[in-house]
Amino acid sequence: MKRNCLYTLLCCLLCLWVLPAAAQETDLPAVYITCEADAVLTTENAVPAQVTLAYPEGETTFAAALRLNDPASDAAEGSLPQKSLRIDGEEYRFILYNDGNDAIGTKLMNAVCCRLIGQSPVASPVRAQEPVNVYLNGEYWGLYTKREMIEDAVARFENLPDTTQLSVAKFDGQPVLGDASGVAALYGKSQTLDLSLAEGQHTLSELLDTDSFLDWMAVNTYLGNANLHGELYLYRVGEGPWKCATGDFAHALAGASDNSIARLVKNENTRFSWGKAAELADRMLQQPVYRDGFLARMGALYQALSVDVMQAAVDAEERRIAAAMPAHMERWAEDFAEVMGREYVYPAANAEEALLFRQYRVYRLRDKTLVRRPWYVYDTVQNALGVSDEDMVRFFGGEKPELPEVPGDSWMDFQSANQ
Repeated sequence: MKRNCLYTLLCCLLCLWVLPAAAQETDLPAVYITCEADAVLTTENAVPAQVTLAYPEGETTFAAALRLNDPASDAAEGSLPQKSLRIDGEEYRFILYNDGNDAIGTKLMNAVCCRLIGQSPVASPVRAQEPVNVYLNGEYWGLYTKREMIEDAVARFENLPDTTQLSVAKFDGQPVLGDASGVAALYGKSQTLDLSLAEGQHTLSELLDTDSFLDWMAVNTYLGNANLHGELYLYRVGEGPWKCATGDFAHALAGASDNSIARLVKNENTRFSWGKAAELADRMLQQPVYRDGFLARMGALYQALSVDVMQAAVDAEERRIAAAMPAHMERWAEDFAEVMGREYVYPAANAEEALLFRQYRVYRLRDKTLVRRPWYVYDTVQNALGVSDEDMVRFFGGEKPELPEVPGDSWMDFQSANQ
């Protein structure tokens, strides 16, 4: 007991020592973590830690269990030398996310997509998040995204006081919280239903909140989430039907022409992995009631999330983290280059090159991908679902525009012009 008390006191003193110096780096909130210097972090075993959340309005210190975050289905998250961390305290719990697949890209994608969903007419649960500087045992550990646990995001979306009424599972039925056995029943039973019949549609609605499923399909399609099935979470409140939430957008908006609808509709050219959720989506979109519901949502997103709106979201999130990026790149760029260069397209070898490459990726996202994304959404949805021109006007609010022109410069061109 005495040893634990002494350890806690030392942790608090260390936090007080590093806080003033660290706070000068940027205006971002900071998270200070202290644990035993020789502690080995894994996803399975937690170690005791002292955590301080430092905001302009004040600081909060608490004891917590610290471990590596489960990288789930994002292979890049687990490969990064800067590891994602999970903090579990009695009153506070959250993930310090390394931004996964987008860590070597813009480091904006999750924040941008969640911001856009929050201001769109199609509601779907996503995690609240914010950029933070992290310090581990007094050492700067880089820029992270502090994000909610998925169950807390769902409880907030559903206006619940806590998560006690929730059951949450990953797309494959792996439990996150509560009893996930109903996911297998959902998939199994839905395969036997004739969705062209009112009886089949009624039975499906008892198993699955089809509005929630269509919302999830629409927002992930519009934002080009290449990992939409891997980041599908199913949840239910009490004994109600299963609903849908998205865990991550690190694989979103990789390119304007991403054929997201092909992950929901099977054809002879289908190249994507095909799971049970995709099978259900494909069957639903063959029926007019679900097809029209999906088109209505896609049209609402098309009209609400214009190029200007999406670019404004990028600009807002970039302003939040721009000042923190030089220190972050100094801390991690060389390690990223060594590890990620073997598996991913990452041409930077030092902090200066890493900052320039990220600048290019943000420029490409803002001034190329987002400029053309609405056109490709319109085009691919119409072609995949065989929608007439008249119906596209009815759902999307107008005729298909001309494909916008965008700059044709490559990374090499950008690099040459900015060195």
